[in-house]
Amino acid sequence: MENKINIAEILKDCPKGMKLYSPIYGEIELLKVNSNYTYPINITIGIDSTGTFTSDGRLYEQYHSAECILFPSSEMRDWSKFFKRGDVAIHSFNGCGVLVEEWTDDSYTSFKASVFQLKKGGFAKRDKRVLSTDDFVKASDEQRDKFISDMEKFFGGNYNPDTLQVEPVKPECPYKPFDKVLVRDEEGDLWYANFFSHYNEDDKYYPYVCINTHYRYCIPYEANEHLLGTTDPYTEGGSE
Repeated sequence: MENKINIAEILKDCPKGMKLYSPIYGEIELLKVNSNYTYPINITIGIDSTGTFTSDGRLYEQYHSAECILFPSSEMRDWSKFFKRGDVAIHSFNGCGVLVEEWTDDSYTSFKASVFQLKKGGFAKRDKRVLSTDDFVKASDEQRDKFISDMEKFFGGNYNPDTLQVEPVKPECPYKPFDKVLVRDEEGDLWYANFFSHYNEDDKYYPYVCINTHYRYCIPYEANEHLLGTTDPYTEGGSE
């Protein structure tokens, strides 16, 4: 039943002034949420009046069999479909997820998404495509975790919940300036001894900068002295 949903938990991070609806008051706005109170949901009614609701949207706490009378809007009265930025919504028919960007308006009947899970596998980015709330349900925590994990693997990086983007992971360089290293450009080249200078992350092909120039491959000299002057492969970790 609707009144089993913790609406206060849904609204606790929502901005003051967000539009809501009640059949009792009509259009109202969210004032604040005080989770420790019996009536945690505070709303404004018109200009000078305020009101409160229980955590599950009832007007009076003592009437336990009463129904919820607080909704996202007059057009959308299903809190299970009230998505927030960064939520994952699952398509009811094909089971594919989308990353929720924002609502299109205060009716909460449609929303924008820019990352789409494809039925054939993988993901695609769209230009904030508008979708109908009726076609989606909110993903469970397990479904959302899997969506984010799969998206990170597909795009190759870490998900940033602030930007809603998978951002490339900056490679960690294990070397410090003047470390002794062995370097080369191609797998068939000889290994040469050199001193490490710095890592140039803007150069995707030759990022290891040494005293004389920059190289594609760079490995520690220590414990790899036997490779100096050879074309043998390096297989114990390192950059190859």
